[in-house]
Amino acid sequence: NSGFQAGLTVSNWMPDIILLDMLMPEMDGFEVCRQLKSDEKAKDIPIIAVTVLKDTKEIKKMVSAGITDYISKPFKSQELIKKIKEHLLIE
Repeated sequence: NSGFQAGLTVSNWMPDIILLDMLMPEMDGFEVCRQLKSDEKAKDIPIIAVTVLKDTKEIKKMVSAGITDYISKPFKSQELIKKIKEHLLIE
């Protein structure tokens, strides 16, 4: 889906956590993250970036956009589950 659709979905259905691809058509994950963090209702939802971006400059850009954490593609499902549990405080 596009970044625009992601913003609409979150505002209509408040998820406990967001997995966000940083490279999407129309609106990238950086802009989606900035918009979500500026939304009073959505600003506290943890956002985990799922990305192929690995450059330190790109990681810093993700953090300044408001990303809570990130996982690099390709990833192992156990790795992703661990991060989700960590941010939802599930043991």
